[in-house]
Amino acid sequence: MKTKKILSMAMVMTMGLSLAAGCGNNESGSSSSSSAGTEGTTQAQGTTEGNSQGNGEVLEDIAEIKMVYMPMGSMPTGVQEVEDAVNEITEPEINTHVDIEMLESGNYDQQISLMMSSGEKLDLMLTLPTGSSSYNNMISQNQFMDISDLLEEYAPQVLDTIGPYMEATTVGDAIYAVPAWRTYVISSYIVMRTDVLEDLGLLEKAQNMTSFTEFEEILDAVKNSEKWGYLAGIVNSDSNGLVLPLARNYLGVDKFSDAYYYDELGDLNKMIAIDPEGTDGKVKLNFDTPEYKAMIDKVRGWNEKGYIYQDAATTDDSAEALIRSNIGFSYLSEGEIGLEASKTAACGMPMTCVKISTPPISSSNVTKFVWGVPHNATEPEAAVKFLNLMVTDARIENLLVWGIEGRDYQVKDGVATFVDGQDANSVAYQVADFMFGNQFLAYPWDGQPADFRDQAKAEMDAATMSNYFGFSCDTSNIQNEISAVVNVISEFGPALESGLAPEGTYEEFIDRLYASGAQKIVDEYQRQLDEWLAAKEQ
Repeated sequence: MKTKKILSMAMVMTMGLSLAAGCGNNESGSSSSSSAGTEGTTQAQGTTEGNSQGNGEVLEDIAEIKMVYMPMGSMPTGVQEVEDAVNEITEPEINTHVDIEMLESGNYDQQISLMMSSGEKLDLMLTLPTGSSSYNNMISQNQFMDISDLLEEYAPQVLDTIGPYMEATTVGDAIYAVPAWRTYVISSYIVMRTDVLEDLGLLEKAQNMTSFTEFEEILDAVKNSEKWGYLAGIVNSDSNGLVLPLARNYLGVDKFSDAYYYDELGDLNKMIAIDPEGTDGKVKLNFDTPEYKAMIDKVRGWNEKGYIYQDAATTDDSAEALIRSNIGFSYLSEGEIGLEASKTAACGMPMTCVKISTPPISSSNVTKFVWGVPHNATEPEAAVKFLNLMVTDARIENLLVWGIEGRDYQVKDGVATFVDGQDANSVAYQVADFMFGNQFLAYPWDGQPADFRDQAKAEMDAATMSNYFGFSCDTSNIQNEISAVVNVISEFGPALESGLAPEGTYEEFIDRLYASGAQKIVDEYQRQLDEWLAAKEQ
């Protein structure tokens, strides 16, 4: 077990920061240590429980954990200083040194798999929504340890804070991860360029639209405009050609209020669907439903009307990149409260966001970003102690999210913003606020009101949960079928979901899905759901 030694408190006070800096393992490199200005950061002081008055003798071991996560954009250059500031808090308070290692987003899955298979030290890690490092995959591969007893002993505040949402990462009596405590309410939106709407006198109409018919009227106005007609009316929402984001919404309707919801039961490949407000417990193949077919037909109709970006099925560019490049006018997206501010920042220009619909919260909302302790962790107790701080300590949250106050951000009127002269390209450290312990403790970012976290929490408190929240399917015995079906989805999905597929493609798609084992997948989900429902009734 790799440890650091605490000598005497006098030595800790003079050497603590240099020890912390000396143990950092940071792929992005480090610069001169500086944690000045970090709100609430404290130097080690007082007496650590269990220590004796000493003359340099070893008094107690300090646990060292390796924590791994990734940036949402480019790799930060100022990770070392953030690690140092974190350890100024954790070493005296929970007797733990945190070694932060950030991995490039493009190879996060591969690096995590390599670390797990090689036995490299890894005590705490972030999961992603999809891929081999997703929560569902990690659980099916038995790669996370049951931390239920550790949470009760070392992190009871985590259980109290996250409450019933812990069911999303609970299987039987075992808890396998702690969800990032954030808003789990995800809605579908239409995102449009504000400058175009204002120029055409359509801003008020857009802000108040309640149907896709009204949206199409706006698209026609843009298409027929001499000034803006060169813009693609709708660009793809992601790099897979998706134009109508599902977000557990079936949007093949006209009135937004008629949108139909589904719960994917933890499946993130869009295969599984069940009515989240129903009671029949019937699992369906999502793609083979009238509601999904209606969506495909709607997007195909948009393409025939000339609204869809013609490279939507093949481009690797995100919607935001296409907007920034002056290629598109709008796109459909899924997101949380405050989406307008985040999309404005991502697109580099003011964007108007109109909500379409909001489904009940499902387990998949919660398990997109969770923190797990790998089965081969060497310091699980210390990792769970740090999880407790992540969820309860605003100092830790703001350090991990925004970096060093005074260097990476400043606070004005209760809102974080860049330090004068800095921007997203030059800041040394900044990571998304939804990935860590407690989003509600992070300062809102510039463009959001000072009470934004209170608004988000109120929306959470008012939300409904799926009738099947907490169900998790063990997919270990259908991995071959899932892989085969995912390949079919990858082959047919981009063209179908961008409206560019030839006539008859949808029918061929459905045939190929069943030929690849889709029914076996549905049957397995159904079997396990039936057992789960029966157990709940006992």
